Amino acid sequence: MTRIHFWLTASLLALALPSAQALDIKPVDNIVAVVNDDVITRQELDLVTAQMRSQLPKGQNINTADLQQQALAQLIRKDLLIQAAKRANIRLSNADINEAIEQFAAQRHMSVKELIQRIAKEGINENQLRRTMTENLLAQKIEQSEVMGKSQVSDAEVDDAIARAQQEGRQLPPPVTAYSYHVQHILLKNDNDITRKLIEQIAQQARSGASFEQLARQYSQDGSAQNGGDLGWIIDGETLPPFEAAVKSLRPGQISLPVRTQFGWHVIRLVDVRSNDSPSERQRNGMRAVLVQEKREILLQNFLKQLHDQAYINIRPLD
Repeated sequence: MTRIHFWLTASLLALALPSAQALDIKPVDNIVAVVNDDVITRQELDLVTAQMRSQLPKGQNINTADLQQQALAQLIRKDLLIQAAKRANIRLSNADINEAIEQFAAQRHMSVKELIQRIAKEGINENQLRRTMTENLLAQKIEQSEVMGKSQVSDAEVDDAIARAQQEGRQLPPPVTAYSYHVQHILLKNDNDITRKLIEQIAQQARSGASFEQLARQYSQDGSAQNGGDLGWIIDGETLPPFEAAVKSLRPGQISLPVRTQFGWHVIRLVDVRSNDSPSERQRNGMRAVLVQEKREILLQNFLKQLHDQAYINIRPLD
């Protein structure tokens, strides 16, 4: 087994499982599961099982059958997510893939050229690496689209959770210093040449002084359009990484250049920012972070269950 496969899977956790296509697995390999119109082979399963065993804490031992079941569940999950991303028409540009590879290389303190040279020694070419990265990103983006935008927690939920914890004598989560951002945005959902030209024109008009509210009502394809694109107050970790990064790069009153997420193209206006650093706010931020994570886990598990229930999955005997 080549070290680069271990390297790829270990670095990106459960979503970074190499695919049959990325590994150039031949049709003659034994099929251990069918997931809709895709297959999982014995070679894939053995590879991931061995990788998982290599990551077990020292002294911990799990029998091979149980480990195979865990590995197979991860492979099925990845297949379902990738297929869902394709059905949702989530698209990735070459720039997206290049950025992911650059980050992957940088995390290992090497250049992209050095990374490609390294994997070549393990028998993996650049096209195989790009296919694996593409699948990893598709799986991540469909998770984000199904979870990130639906995991907001209201002030009332935070207050109720704190009150219940205090009544039951449970320890509250650690306090957290965070910032809140009052944000407006304009969203165009497609990703094509026409959309990109239009979003650039909208951004130029907004940055030149046109009413952001009017532009949002006229063009935005988000439910916030009728409110002038107003998303209210958001906190760290509530939105998608590219969106959050754009928000944090602005000063109050500033308007972003077009920003792309899996939802489409955004133009963002930062209305105001405030620090939540009083003792009570820091305590509420800590509870909010816990509730957001709990909600995301529930949303993700429900989404995966839905995908599983609607899929054709045929698992072959592993013996």
